[in-house]
Amino acid sequence: MNGRQAERWIAFRALCRVVGGQDDSALMGCLERDLLSPLCQVAQSEDLLPALAVRCAEKNASSEVLGEGTADLLTRALIDNSKRNMQISAQAIKISRQLNRAGISPLFLKGTAFLLVPMTHNIGFRKQVDIDLIVRPDELEAAAEVFLADGYNFCEFAGGLVPIPVESGDGVFSKLRRDAHHHLLPLVKPGYAATVELHRHYLPARFQRNNALALLFDGARHIDSRGVSFQVPSTECHLIHLVLGKFVHDGHVLRRSFPIREACDFADLLLASGSDIDHGLLVSQCGSSFSLFSALVAELLGLRLKHTRVEPIDVSRYVLVMQKRYEYPRAAKLFYAYARIVHLTQTLVHNPAKLRTYVSRKLS
Repeated sequence: MNGRQAERWIAFRALCRVVGGQDDSALMGCLERDLLSPLCQVAQSEDLLPALAVRCAEKNASSEVLGEGTADLLTRALIDNSKRNMQISAQAIKISRQLNRAGISPLFLKGTAFLLVPMTHNIGFRKQVDIDLIVRPDELEAAAEVFLADGYNFCEFAGGLVPIPVESGDGVFSKLRRDAHHHLLPLVKPGYAATVELHRHYLPARFQRNNALALLFDGARHIDSRGVSFQVPSTECHLIHLVLGKFVHDGHVLRRSFPIREACDFADLLLASGSDIDHGLLVSQCGSSFSLFSALVAELLGLRLKHTRVEPIDVSRYVLVMQKRYEYPRAAKLFYAYARIVHLTQTLVHNPAKLRTYVSRKLS
């Protein structure tokens, strides 16, 4: 371990508090301890520069306080992300309009739902990667045809960031029927800000048996806005998706890592919902993972989640292991390898067809 690695852990803890938004002394503490540079570095690695910029603006941290270079970096990140999010929001509305004409009301998932029905007043706070939506199973092929007719193409990103188009036609729909993933191949349209993922289910295969689509669609909130109709998940389904789809399935719980962006989403949902939330459903669907993530959000972001009626648990050991991962890179590699092995094993059990596709891509 060296001093730089220890400093990154301190900066990570500080970043959690700063972007959490409820610890009024967190940002000033970073400035007093000369942690601004490592704070920005960690924020950049976590895709949280725009969120950090928002928090600095809320605390009236001027360029004189931050330094001209840091202030410019944060301002540029916030402006760029705000523009992109506005483009993504407009793209989602256009998608809704096209699908509405085919009699389909899309249900937007994850960050797209937050953009269309914002939890924060600043559109640039949350960095958005793509547009996630789901339609009812009997509407899936019709929705895919709407996208293709509108100029989108199915693409693969094998071996890089440049999309490789997949030829349209009957072959595509044959592939859609047999593809093992819980969403279809990414859809890309030239000139548009984001790729689109059209989902079969809002959760990976291992969680689908206990989370029927009826739970998602029956509890969805219907929105009529800007001349279009769409849906967003209930608070409970939002939270289930964050815990099972991100914290558990993406391997954070096995790697002993912590997704700060999703933790902010989680906290915003709980704080906005007040006591009007079905905690029994959340615990029954997510098991102990909901209690663990709730406790980590409260501890690391410094929040008081007053309406979380779950048994309090001690997360000090989890946080200590997180610290060791930051301070000792070899430990991080071991946890990553372990998480990867468990993930592939679970894929073999719950979704063997997806594992075969993964292996064939690696060998090609």
